[in-house]
Amino acid sequence: MDNEKDEVSKENDIKKTNEEIKDDKINEQNVDNEKCDTKENNNEEVDFNNEQDKNKEFEKHEEANIEDKQDEEENIVDDEIKNKNRKKFFICIFIALIILIISIFVTSSKYENKVYPNIFIYDESMAKLNESQLDKELLNIENKIRKSKIYIKTTDTEYVVDIKDFIKDYKNKYIKDKVFKYGKKQNKVKQFADIIMGGKKIFKFNCDLNEDGIKEIIQKIAKQTNKKCEEPKAIIERDIIKYNEGKEGLKLDENSLYKNLVGAIKNKNITTSIKIDADYKKDIPKINMLDLKKVDSKISSYSTNYGGGGGRGKNIEVSVKKLDDTIVMPGEEFSYEKAIGPVTIENGYTYAPVIINKTLQSGVGGGVCQVSSTVYNAQLKAGILPTERRNHTIPSNYVPRGLDATLATGSIDYKFRNTYNYPIIINSYTSNGNIYIEFWSNKEALNGIEYKPVSYVSGRVANTYLYGYDKNGKKVYEKHIDTSVYK
Repeated sequence: MDNEKDEVSKENDIKKTNEEIKDDKINEQNVDNEKCDTKENNNEEVDFNNEQDKNKEFEKHEEANIEDKQDEEENIVDDEIKNKNRKKFFICIFIALIILIISIFVTSSKYENKVYPNIFIYDESMAKLNESQLDKELLNIENKIRKSKIYIKTTDTEYVVDIKDFIKDYKNKYIKDKVFKYGKKQNKVKQFADIIMGGKKIFKFNCDLNEDGIKEIIQKIAKQTNKKCEEPKAIIERDIIKYNEGKEGLKLDENSLYKNLVGAIKNKNITTSIKIDADYKKDIPKINMLDLKKVDSKISSYSTNYGGGGGRGKNIEVSVKKLDDTIVMPGEEFSYEKAIGPVTIENGYTYAPVIINKTLQSGVGGGVCQVSSTVYNAQLKAGILPTERRNHTIPSNYVPRGLDATLATGSIDYKFRNTYNYPIIINSYTSNGNIYIEFWSNKEALNGIEYKPVSYVSGRVANTYLYGYDKNGKKVYEKHIDTSVYK
């Protein structure tokens, strides 16, 4: 029984399974049918959408074509407008050029016989003046210059001079040609540019200067305002040396003042007064105090007798005083004429017997040659040779023949050069009718040598030698100095 039941149940299960399979197939077939329906529906929708897109594209294309046609029509209109404007522009340019050309020729012609605008002489406008008007204006300017002054400021005063004193010729014709012809040699376009747009052009008188007048005022100012330096001095009194310090001075810079005056006249507005500052330079002493203090000893001396009194005695005393404390620096040349001169009445000298044409005659300064001869002997005893020396035509009685030294103002001088490395101070004085000349320097100057001048006389001729002896009396130096011939 149980077996039968089991078989029946199996059969039932098989039936159920077959039915389920059947149902599943039916369901799958339904699903496939649904899918097919959906596909068909989708295809229909796609086709519809495509049709709509195509219609839209066609409409857009049509609209674009319409817009292009409108743009083409607008471009054609714009081109026509541009062409018209271009023609108008070129016509305007052409007309402007014609007007400009006419203006150029009219304007340049207008100033053919007139001075250009913006032309000045100093601060005076010459614009639009014709030739005769320009002549009058130039004379007016010249008159203004004649009334102008230059103020020269110095260290402590002010000099006022008339500008006209420095001018020889105002050269009006020269300045007139420059002003009147300015710009007229250019082409018409440049002329027009100068007339219309030219900047301010200033002309100045190109005067011929009075060089002598300028130099004269400069020399006058220098003479009156220069403050000469004071050289250091060594004053010898009774074998004692006293020193005075030097002092700086001021000296007008004459070259600078000359340039400033000329520059002012040529470059500044001389229709009005001008102020100039004069420049000064320091005038520094030539002698160095330290060098001067190296002088410590008397190295030579010589004296002659003149008797004193009279015009001759006065001339000797004047020249001795002028010679006293003269400093001759190393390498410097001493000039007797410069030291005591000029030998004139104004300089303190008087009339006394002098040798003129081999005879004694009265003349200014008689006696000064005795002083120069005394100096000459002191110089030789200092071991120094002359650089210029002449003997008298007639032998002198105050020194041996061959040892005199004459002076003729302006033609014959007596000179020597300091060959030592130390300064030489000439100490000179008179006492009891005697002239005393001393040479002072450093004690090492002679290097221990004693010098003696000797003159050998034969008739009217004297040959002079200088000998040097060491401390043992041995001759270490010999030099022929000069040959003197007397009448």
